[in-house]
Amino acid sequence: MLSGVVNIAMATLVTLTVLGLAMAGFYSLAIRDAAIDAASKGARYQAPSQQDFFLRRLDISIPELASFDVRERRFQSLNELTVTFSLPGLGLLGGLAGGEIRVAAATERL
Repeated sequence: MLSGVVNIAMATLVTLTVLGLAMAGFYSLAIRDAAIDAASKGARYQAPSQQDFFLRRLDISIPELASFDVRERRFQSLNELTVTFSLPGLGLLGGLAGGEIRVAAATERL
């Protein structure tokens, strides 16, 4: 009896962990896609900061994201967008899902 309960609990925990990994992968790809789009738009000649565009796009595509921090830096020939994020975790991962994505785009010149 007890071994059956333990087996079901472990199977549930493993299933939640796999689902958490799949969600973290999807969220990371969605954040990277939005960061690439914002960095390339910000690299246009005399383009304003794209941080607001990026934050709106994240709110639309990933409304349940736990927390994120966006830093945009502009150099003479480069526009860089850095996103540090923390995702909600499931199963064995708990709160370990998260990371940093750094995207750079060459700026246009006339």
